[in-house]
Amino acid sequence: MSDQQSDADKIRNKRLAKLGGSTSTPPPAEPKQSVSGSPTAEEAPEPSKSKINITKPTSPPADTTTQKQPPKINITSSASNTKNGTNPFSHLANKPPTDGAVAPEIGTPRPPSQSGRASRTSERGGPKSTDWEDSNLSNLFRITLDPERVKDIHGNSLFLLSDLRGELVGSGRPLKLSTSMLDDALLEAASAQRPPLNFLLGCWKRIVRFSRHFKNKNTDDTKAEILNEARRICMSYCSFAATMLDMFYDGDAVPPGNQLAGHLLLEPEHEKGIDHDFIMEAISRFPEDEALKEAFVGGVEEVGRKLASLSMNDDYKSYVMVLRRFVQYPPLTLALSESPMFLPPNTPAQRIEKDTLLGPFFRISPVQEEVALNYFFSPKTRDKGNIANSQNALRMTLQTHQHELFEIVDRFIKCGKESRERTLDWLAHCINTNHRKRAMRSDPRHVSTDGFMINITVVLDRLCEPFMDASFSKVGRIEAEYFRRQPRVDIKDETKINADQATADSFYSLKVGGESNFISEIFFLTVAAHHYGIDSAHQRLEGLRRDIKHFESQVEKFEQERPKYEHNPAALQRFDEALKKQKDMIEKVHCTYYAIEGILLDELSQARSMSFMRYVIVWLIRLVSGVDFPRQKFTLPLPPEQPDIFKCLPQYFVEDIVDHFKFVTSHMPHVISPTQCDELVMVCITFLRSSDYIQNPYVKANLVSILHYGVFPLRNHAKGILGDILNALPFALEYLLHALMQFYIECETTGTHTQFYDKFNIRYEIFQVIKCIWSNPVYRDHLESEANVNTEFFIKFVNLLLNDVTYVLFESLQSFETIATLQTELRQSGDDMEETDKTQKEEALDDAQRKAKSYMSLTGESIATLQLFTDSLASQFTTPEVVQRLADMLGYNLELLVGPKQTNLKVENPEQYGFNPARLLSDIMDVYLNLSNKTSFHFAIARDQRSYKPKNFENAARIVGRRGLKGSHELQRWQQLADKVRESKEADDIEEDELGEPPKEFMDDLLDIIMEDPVTLPTSRVVLDRSTIRQHLLSDPHDPYNRSPLKIEDVITNDEMREKMQAWKQERKALKAAEKRKEAGDAMDTTPG
Repeated sequence: MSDQQSDADKIRNKRLAKLGGSTSTPPPAEPKQSVSGSPTAEEAPEPSKSKINITKPTSPPADTTTQKQPPKINITSSASNTKNGTNPFSHLANKPPTDGAVAPEIGTPRPPSQSGRASRTSERGGPKSTDWEDSNLSNLFRITLDPERVKDIHGNSLFLLSDLRGELVGSGRPLKLSTSMLDDALLEAASAQRPPLNFLLGCWKRIVRFSRHFKNKNTDDTKAEILNEARRICMSYCSFAATMLDMFYDGDAVPPGNQLAGHLLLEPEHEKGIDHDFIMEAISRFPEDEALKEAFVGGVEEVGRKLASLSMNDDYKSYVMVLRRFVQYPPLTLALSESPMFLPPNTPAQRIEKDTLLGPFFRISPVQEEVALNYFFSPKTRDKGNIANSQNALRMTLQTHQHELFEIVDRFIKCGKESRERTLDWLAHCINTNHRKRAMRSDPRHVSTDGFMINITVVLDRLCEPFMDASFSKVGRIEAEYFRRQPRVDIKDETKINADQATADSFYSLKVGGESNFISEIFFLTVAAHHYGIDSAHQRLEGLRRDIKHFESQVEKFEQERPKYEHNPAALQRFDEALKKQKDMIEKVHCTYYAIEGILLDELSQARSMSFMRYVIVWLIRLVSGVDFPRQKFTLPLPPEQPDIFKCLPQYFVEDIVDHFKFVTSHMPHVISPTQCDELVMVCITFLRSSDYIQNPYVKANLVSILHYGVFPLRNHAKGILGDILNALPFALEYLLHALMQFYIECETTGTHTQFYDKFNIRYEIFQVIKCIWSNPVYRDHLESEANVNTEFFIKFVNLLLNDVTYVLFESLQSFETIATLQTELRQSGDDMEETDKTQKEEALDDAQRKAKSYMSLTGESIATLQLFTDSLASQFTTPEVVQRLADMLGYNLELLVGPKQTNLKVENPEQYGFNPARLLSDIMDVYLNLSNKTSFHFAIARDQRSYKPKNFENAARIVGRRGLKGSHELQRWQQLADKVRESKEADDIEEDELGEPPKEFMDDLLDIIMEDPVTLPTSRVVLDRSTIRQHLLSDPHDPYNRSPLKIEDVITNDEMREKMQAWKQERKALKAAEKRKEAGDAMDTTPG
C-alpha cells in the first residue's frame, strides 16, 4: 500500500485506532519474552520497513467451501519479500509509524510490543493457544485452519482460513486459533461472505449464548478473558461491517443503503437479528464512535423509508417493532430525535408522512385506499352485520397500532428535555401545516391524510390522560396566557371566538414572560389536533355521504341512457366501460366511508376524546365565569364584559366540543357516561343563555343539536342520554328553558343566505328538547314566571312561534294541493301526454313531495309546541298583540281542512309524507280548546272575516267524532266554544251597527281597524293602536314610517285621542239607543192621533 493515504483511508484508520486501542506510539521497550510466550522484539522484522500488498487469490484452495474467498494478504518487507510482516489490518488503523514503533492492533487484549508482527506470531504459539481456545473459537466463528475439518460437531459448515493458514505454515507456527489472530481471521472470513454482517451477527449471537452458558457453569478467569476478547473483537468487526463496508469488498462494488436496516427488521432472536446485548454493546461505544450511532439512526431512517411505501395490508408490524425496540434505549431515542430526518425544515403537510422519521409510522391506517378496499370489498352486496364485523376487525387492528404509536411518542417525551422539545415541535408541525384540512374544499394532495391526523389526535389524547383526573385538580395548571408567549400552535389565521383579526393581533402582540409548562403544551396541541384530526374526519364523513348519494343518482340516470346504444355495439361497449368506471369509483368511496366510520365509532377512542373535551369545557367555563369551577358555582347570564383572553381564542375551542359531542350524541350516545353529562349540559346552556359570547351562529346552533340528539329516545333511555340530566340538574332547571327560548328568538336571523331555512331546523330541535322537559312541573312554573315577569321577551317568542306555525302549515297544505293536482293530471293523461310535459310534471311532483315531507315534520312539532304552551299559558296567548293573529291562523287552516277545499288535499299514500289530515285537525282543535275560556279569543275568532264560518265548527266535530279522535266531553266543549263565538259575532255585529262608519282619524293606519289604545310614534308622529305597533316591533325594531330605531317604551300614550274616541263611541251609542227607542215607540203607537 502506498504511504500516501486518501482522506477516506485516514478517516477509517482513525476510527479503527479508536476501536482497537490507543493511537499513541509506545516507547521503546527492553527486549524480553512476552507474557504470552511470544518471541522477543529482536526476532521480528522492523515494522517501519514492512509493506502490505493486497491481491486477489489466483485460485481457491481445493479443500475450502464454495464461499467467495477474501482477498489474499501478502505481507512483505520493503527490504525483502518475506511473508512475515505486520498485522494485515494495521494499514487501516494508522499511518505506518516512522520511529520503529508498531501501531496498536485491533483485537489485542493489551498494547503490542515493538516487535510488531513477530510478537503476534509468537503469541499464537504461547500457552494460551490451548485446544479449548482453538476449539471454541472455531465453533463460535465457524472458521477452521484444518482443511480436513469442514463441519463442526453440529454439522455446520466451517470456513477455511486459507490465507491465515498459509502464514502460519510458512512461519512454522501451530495451526491453532487464538484471540490474538482473530483480527486476521475475521477480516478473511467476513470478506468472503456477502454481506459480511450476516456472518458477523451469527458469530455474535453464538458468542453471547455461549458466554451466558459459560458464566453459569465456570469460574475460569482465563477462559472468561478469552470469551470477552472474542466478544469485543466480534463487535468491532460488526461495527466495521455496518459503517465501513468497503474494507470487506476489496475494490468490489459496495451495496448501497444502510447495512443495519435489514437486520433490524428481523426478530432479535433470529440468527441475523439485532438483539439486546448487541444494542447495549453498541450504545457503550457511542461516545467514541459517532459513526456507529449514525449507522443505527440511519437504519431506523431506512426502515421508515421502506414503511412509507407500505400499508396496513402489508407486513408493517415488523417495521413498527423496530422503532418500538429502539425507543426502549434512551441513548438511541435521543440520537433519533437529533436526526435531521426527525423534522426536516419546511416539510409540507403532504410530505410529513414520508419525509420525517415518525411520519411513516403514523401514516399506517385503514383509511388508506387499498386497505379500505380490502376490508370492505363489494360494499353494496354486504349486509350491515357483515360491514359491522369488518369495522370491528379494523378497529382492533388500529387500536393495537395506535397503542404502539403512543408508546413510541411517550418514550421520546420521557427521554429528556431535548427529545421532548423535538417531539413537541414535530407534533406542532403536523398540526400547523394542515390548516387547509378544514377548508370548504380541501385538496387532499396538499394536506396529510385523515388516518395520519387521527393517529396524531389519538396519541395526544393519551398524553393528556395523566393530568385529566376526575377532580380537575390540575386544570388550573393550563395557562390561559399560552398564546401570548411563544406558542408552538399557530393560530394567526384562525377565526376567533368573538374578535376580529385586528383585535386578536393587537391582543397577542402584548407578550408575557415565562415558558409554558408541559401540561399547557400538550393541552393546546390536543385541542388543535382534534380540530384538524378527528373533527376533520367527521366533516369528511359527511362529505362522503353526500358524494355517495350524488354519485348513485348520477349512475341511475346514466343507466337509463343505455337503450340508446343497444344497436351500436362499439358505442355500447364504451358506455359499459364508462358505467363500470363510475361504479368502481362509487365502490371506492363506499369503502372509504365505511373505513372512516369504523374508526370514528371506536368506543375506546371516543371515550378518551370525551374525557379530554370535558376538561376543555371546564377550562372554558372557568375562563368566562371567573370562578374556580367546578368547586365553585356560577350564575347566568355571564358578565357583560367578556374576557379578552376568551374572545381572542381560536373558534375551534368551542367547535371541537360541539362537533365532537354532536357526533357522539347522534351516532353513539350510549358511550357517554353520566359523569360527563353535567358539564356538557352546562356548557350548552351557558353559551345559549349568554349567546353574545360566541360570534358564529352555527356554533351556537350546534349546541342545540347536542341537546336534541341527547334527548332522542334510546332502548334503555326513554328520554335519551341527556333527558334525565335536563330534568334533574339544578343548573338546567334554572336556566335551560330561558336559554332555549332566547335562542329560538335569536336564530330568526343568522346572517347567511340560508337563514330562512336554517331557523326551522334549529327550532325543530328546540321543540324536541322542550317536549322532553315539559312533563317537569318546575319548567312549567318557570315558563309562567317568565311570561309574567319578562312579558316583552315572552310575547316576542310567541309571535315568532305563530309566524312559524303559520308558514309551515301554509306551505305543507299548499304542497299537498300541488301533489294532488299533479297526481290527478298524470293519472288521467296516461300515455297521451307528451314526454317533455310528462317529465316536467314528474319533476314538479318530486319537488312538491320533498317539500311536503320536510314541512310536515316541522308542522307536527310546531303544532305540538303550540298545544303545550297554550295549555299552560292561555292568558299570554290571548293578549291584544297576539290573539287576533292566532285566531286568524287557526281559522284559515280549519277552513282548509274541513271546508269545501278539503278535497284538494287528498293525495296518494299520504302516510309517506307523515300527513294525516284528521290527526292534524284534531291537534288544531286542541289549541282552540286550550283557549276556549278566554273571551278575547272568542271575539278574535268571530272577527276573522276571511275564514270564520259556523259550519266549519260543525264539520270539524263530525270528522273527529267519526274517527274517534275526540271524546264526548271534548266534543261538548267544542260545541260550547262554537256557541260562544257565535254570540261574540252577534255582539260585534250589534256594536258595529251602533257605531257605523268611524272617522278616519280613529282608524289604525296599518291594520285599518278602529283603535282601542292609541299611541303616537315619537319621530314620525303617526298615531297607531298600541297592540299594532307592539306586534310590529316584535319582528322589526324600527318606526314603520321613517325607519328610525324604535322601542315600545318610546311610544307616547295619546290620551287626547282616546278621550275623543270614547266620547264619539258614547255619542254614537246614545244616538243609536235613541233611534231604537223611537222606532220601538213608533211601532207601539198604531192609533191615529
